[in-house]
Amino acid sequence: MSWGEVRDEDPSAFRSAARGAFLVVAAVPVALLCSSLTTEMPVAIPLPDWLDWGRGLFMMVLLWFVIGLWIWGAVLLSMPADTRRGIAFQRFARQRGLQYRRYGILPRRWGIFFGEGRAGAPPRKLARLAHREDPARAPLYQSQFALAEEGVDRGELMDPPLQIALATYTGGKSDPKGPFPAFRYLSMKLPRALPHLMIDARRNGSLRAVLPGSQRLSLEGDFDRHFTVYAPAGYQRDALELLTPDVMVCLIDHGRRWDIEVIEDRLVVASRRFRAGSDRSEVTAMLLFSELVARELGHQARHYTDPRAARPRSQVADAGRRLRLRSAAWTTAAFVLAVAGMFAFPHLLGWWLDRN
Repeated sequence: MSWGEVRDEDPSAFRSAARGAFLVVAAVPVALLCSSLTTEMPVAIPLPDWLDWGRGLFMMVLLWFVIGLWIWGAVLLSMPADTRRGIAFQRFARQRGLQYRRYGILPRRWGIFFGEGRAGAPPRKLARLAHREDPARAPLYQSQFALAEEGVDRGELMDPPLQIALATYTGGKSDPKGPFPAFRYLSMKLPRALPHLMIDARRNGSLRAVLPGSQRLSLEGDFDRHFTVYAPAGYQRDALELLTPDVMVCLIDHGRRWDIEVIEDRLVVASRRFRAGSDRSEVTAMLLFSELVARELGHQARHYTDPRAARPRSQVADAGRRLRLRSAAWTTAAFVLAVAGMFAFPHLLGWWLDRN
């Protein structure tokens, strides 16, 4: 797509970029003034005696003003590229019969990717409205450049049957966090609720820091070379029932770059390739993967039953609804011991040298 097409589609984006360039340039003399007041570089600026007491205050005000100018200028400068990306998504959606939203339906705060943390599974009857009824379950990620199936517009309370979007973390410092602050994801509906499974791609990093090894499951063939599978305790046979050879071949051939999570009645695929340069290739690959995995895993899901649940044909027992997360106690203890060792080492070294 040419920049001329972008200008014809949204001329205001280039006017915003021009204002951004002005702000960035205007920040340069302000930065030089701040430097002159603090380090006397490039020139020393003497202040009257009655103002010299406020040199530090002036320096801090100018510093934050410069930072604000640069940040706002960078945001405005990115407007043409952002508009170009949105137009490309819109055209792609039109060709594939999908709906495009600049800001998509918020991903529900379920599972590992979207920062559910240790809150556990919500009550079954409130599962669909958990983020509305309980502020503690409010979504922590925002979805951008979202593609969804056409004709689906159920609002923020319901996930669309299929959505591909960019997820960015918007939670606070004290909120739980997923393994990735930003990623591209595919979320698709399955025929029924399934046990919580995590299929961690070895080439995409490791989730060992999140999940304990006691839940790790070994599968046949070359699957373990590409993925590490985690299943709740007591649900290993269920995972083997779902991950049949046909499903494993589909995952290896078309999804070995991605981490995959099965949570309730959703399958979520997470990709770390979320930059604009990989939009077309990743979205196309995810759409193909959704068709293939819907056929292979969907067939297994329709025939799956959990005899431990009250309704085996539609529910999963509480023990299988969530994977157990790794305890933070050992990590905290190791950090405390490391810090204590750093402080104690000089004293121990001095004691040893004095002893000898």
